[in-house]
Amino acid sequence: MPKPIRDRGEALAYVVDCTLATVTDLASKKSAPKGELSRQIGIAQKGINWMIEFGVDYSHTRAQEVVDKGGSVSDWAEQFRPRAGSNMRQRPMTGR
Repeated sequence: MPKPIRDRGEALAYVVDCTLATVTDLASKKSAPKGELSRQIGIAQKGINWMIEFGVDYSHTRAQEVVDKGGSVSDWAEQFRPRAGSNMRQRPMTGR
């Protein structure tokens, strides 16, 4: 259970962190709906921009990782996208 939220900044940090978790999940799916991923990336980016603008502490959230990698949620999400040939499960061979 998350710690109690004490102010607006913590509420924003929590919601942005949850949105970034959704971005991670959608980006890692082979057949994620592209429109939904783009929408969630946009929401998370706006939230991170607000956190920076309003001086909200994001040091204990995924937003810190985004900022450390240049500040682009879209660029950050690329690391979670499946790569061709990686982690692909092969179907078991069936006997004939």
